[in-house]
Amino acid sequence: MNTDELIRALRPDDLLDETYHRRREADLARIFADLPARWPSSLRTRLMLLGAAAAGFAAVAVPAVVAGIAAPDGAGEPAGSTVSGNAVASAPPSRATPAVTLDARSFLLVGADNAARADAKAGRFWYSRERIYEPRPSGEILVSTTEAWYDGETGRGRSTTGLDAKVVAPGAAAGKAKGVPTPTTQDFRMKLLVNVGGEDLSQDDFWRLPREAEGLRRWLAAHRRDEPDADFTFWMTRLMLSSPTTPATRAAMLRILADQPGLRLERGVTDPIGRPGAAVVSADGVNRLIVDESGARLLAEEYNGPDREEKHAGRTVYAGARTGEKTVYESSGWTDTIGDRP
Repeated sequence: MNTDELIRALRPDDLLDETYHRRREADLARIFADLPARWPSSLRTRLMLLGAAAAGFAAVAVPAVVAGIAAPDGAGEPAGSTVSGNAVASAPPSRATPAVTLDARSFLLVGADNAARADAKAGRFWYSRERIYEPRPSGEILVSTTEAWYDGETGRGRSTTGLDAKVVAPGAAAGKAKGVPTPTTQDFRMKLLVNVGGEDLSQDDFWRLPREAEGLRRWLAAHRRDEPDADFTFWMTRLMLSSPTTPATRAAMLRILADQPGLRLERGVTDPIGRPGAAVVSADGVNRLIVDESGARLLAEEYNGPDREEKHAGRTVYAGARTGEKTVYESSGWTDTIGDRP
């Protein structure tokens, strides 16, 4: 089995295919057993990481650091052991497994490879469903869901806010409270723009963003203003992974995030609605992104820095943020008509 065959064996035919998530751990064990010891450790590590992403962390249960030598099953038994009088050949000694460190950078680079293989645009309307956790000065947390469809070419769309709204008080059960919004649906026709570094971006502008890391890195540098580099990079990663950008642009953004110094990887975590994944945390702990096991799909983002007030500059609104604010990205993708869901 050559390198290309190994990589094909490790990678799913479709990131969203349910059969991909049901791969058996034995399949990975078989693949890793075939890795020649003479291959460079960096390549062996890369393939190990790809396998971990392909199988899902819960299934493979590879720890963040694997150290030492794996002993073969039945170690210590003499050759030619017998069972019920029948001779049984001893298993050949297994190869030594080198120490593998699964860090945030390696995880993000694997995620970038997976993101690049996702399906390209198909459909007319960009659909998104997000659940937002907004801390209040009282200590309560307002939780609600927003669902939207939008066609950037015609400006036609629909937005429903206040879905499943509730208030969670510290130490209390969730429930209705004063100030909880009721669901509201609005059909509209307007051009929606997102301001990045003084430039208003339309839906088509997002689709035309650079599709390789160096080009996107230059674009980001030209649009960053007074924000700290880590905050801006995390914010742009969230924006790129939750907006109608190309698979190549998403992959490039993940590679740029991987270059951030001091990143931490937290494995075996769940997002606020219970979906399993892994968290990538900035060096100062202010920014936290939760992604799925493939490393390519954004599940949630959390902000743990100081409160930021909303700012207005002409018709542009710069969103504020409160410590503990969370956004869960329940679903997104392209659809052909309003009301359909991907």
